[in-house]
Amino acid sequence: MEHIHAASGALPFHEWAPWIAYGLVVLLLAYAGARFLLPASGSRLAKFVGSGTLRGSLVVGLSLVATIPLLALGVVLAERNAHTRIDRIAARAEEAAAIAAFSVDQFIDKHVAGITSAASAISTSGTTDPSRMPEWLRLYHRVYDDFLTTLYADRAGDIQAATSNMSGFLTTVPDLTGYNIQDREYFRRATADGTTFVSSVFEGRGLGNDPIVAISAPIRDETGQATGIIEGSLNLGAFANLDSDRIGLEGAEFILADQQDRVIYASQSTGFGTLVSIASESLVRYAAEGDAGLAYTWEVAEDEGRLRYLGAAARSQHGWTVYLRVPLNAVYAQMSRDYVSALLFALIAWAGASLIGVAIVRKTSQSLDDMNTAIDRFSLDPKVEDIETPANTFDEFRPIFEHMRQRAKQLRKSYERLNHSIAAGQKLQAELNQAIVSKEAEVADRTKDLEEANRRLHTLSRVDSLTGLANRRALRAFVTQLWRLVERDRIDAAIIMIDIDHFKLYNDNLGHQAGDECLRQVADALAASASRPLDLVARYGGEEFMVALGNTSLDQALIVAERMRRAVIDLDIDHPTSEHGNVTVSLGVASVRSTSDPTTEQTAQIADDALYVAKEAGRNCVAYRHGGDFVTFDANEIDLNATITSITSIGRAGPR
Repeated sequence: MEHIHAASGALPFHEWAPWIAYGLVVLLLAYAGARFLLPASGSRLAKFVGSGTLRGSLVVGLSLVATIPLLALGVVLAERNAHTRIDRIAARAEEAAAIAAFSVDQFIDKHVAGITSAASAISTSGTTDPSRMPEWLRLYHRVYDDFLTTLYADRAGDIQAATSNMSGFLTTVPDLTGYNIQDREYFRRATADGTTFVSSVFEGRGLGNDPIVAISAPIRDETGQATGIIEGSLNLGAFANLDSDRIGLEGAEFILADQQDRVIYASQSTGFGTLVSIASESLVRYAAEGDAGLAYTWEVAEDEGRLRYLGAAARSQHGWTVYLRVPLNAVYAQMSRDYVSALLFALIAWAGASLIGVAIVRKTSQSLDDMNTAIDRFSLDPKVEDIETPANTFDEFRPIFEHMRQRAKQLRKSYERLNHSIAAGQKLQAELNQAIVSKEAEVADRTKDLEEANRRLHTLSRVDSLTGLANRRALRAFVTQLWRLVERDRIDAAIIMIDIDHFKLYNDNLGHQAGDECLRQVADALAASASRPLDLVARYGGEEFMVALGNTSLDQALIVAERMRRAVIDLDIDHPTSEHGNVTVSLGVASVRSTSDPTTEQTAQIADDALYVAKEAGRNCVAYRHGGDFVTFDANEIDLNATITSITSIGRAGPR
């Protein structure tokens, strides 16, 4: 169950209609902006938006421009039209309820005045002779014919005289023996308060058992004491006259309830009988919760589905309440029809726009075909006729044909000049043959220059093209010479293996161009940290580097390695997927002393194993072999025994 006090909220499930309309317009503007701005950017989205044939682009564009605004406008108008209908029905219902409540008061006041007047006349006459009472009752009952019955009861509550209009004819009730109304509220209140009393609805007895509303007034003697009452029982069917005038409220239902929300009168379609309590009905509960005099809506589940109603209520001066209940299904049905109409018009607009687009594209295609034909017929022969502009060509395409004619004239002139140049070239060819003979001697001299250039190229073949460092070929030659020097002069040497941490993730996230730039910067930093004549920094492959240090002990190599590690950190190259935030390197150090005789491959393998340990230790560190174990290097300490921060015993290092 849903309760909405304001009638403007009677269409909650249609509130999305304006948002759909706004969304359609925004999509159209976004598409237009994309078509206008993106094609020049060269992005994938631009290629997607701007792709397709001219025919398709033009037809789609015209269709969208013609269809979406019309459809959006139709949706908004349908939704607004429904709200206008609801507001109009609400205003009419509020007005009708207020008028009905006023009419009820007039009806009651008229009969209250009649009963009061009759009681006053009888009291003034000074006689309450039962034999004269039928005459008094017939006199007033004839004037106020909406009473079913009238009666006179004495001080003890015994009915002394009565008239009835229940058969359609005004008659007196002859035998009233045994009828007493002392227990009736209308008798007690009139005699006790001394004023005219209007009862709630109740079921009659004796004179009839129809539901009635009693109006009673006391009859007084010359001392002012109540000697009895006169009472009229209203015919509740008289309220049917209030149920007939509800212009503009199709299907509206009228209900009149007393102070206890029991039905006095209700339209037959409501299903409510007289005296039935409607206090628990939504119509009554929502009227009590809402603002007085304002229409309200609610929704109920019935056999036909979920039905929505609009209600209005107005209270009379006598405490009775007029309720109006109006079904809103017709409004929803009309709104659905409006949506269908908007969609139909949008489809018609789409069809028309598509036809116009096809017609424009057809003519454009014809102009393009004419251009292709003109290009195919183009000839450098001056006897061929110039390119003509077809009569049905768009004005925008006419300059193209004019430019083609101008270019044809220029090409023909160029062709003539080319023929003259060819003739002159043939003459020069003979002269050139003679010049070739004289140039052969010069070629021999140039050969020596080429040999020198080849030697330079041989040098360049030993340099990595990306980083400018020595490549593996140059590294092998350098290390071979260095090891010969170690064996001959008994000096120390060291190998440092270096790997950039998480370089593949860096490449995948930032692209190969960023990766190449990162390699160049790291190479420069490494080269700057080892620049002696017996030092060589080489690119070993991919993101790996190898450094050969001559006349260098293990302690000195560790210092160089640490200097290289810090130099890379100082580059401050952002690495979004690294745990360190920046690009870092891991280094493995191995050395050979003059007293030992390890091979180059063995020393490089020790350095490579140390590199693996550095990566296992968390990367961004230097590792080396101390005794039989691999450890990481702590640059804050000098004593080798104090630099052991992590020891890992390994055999053969696994792959990284």
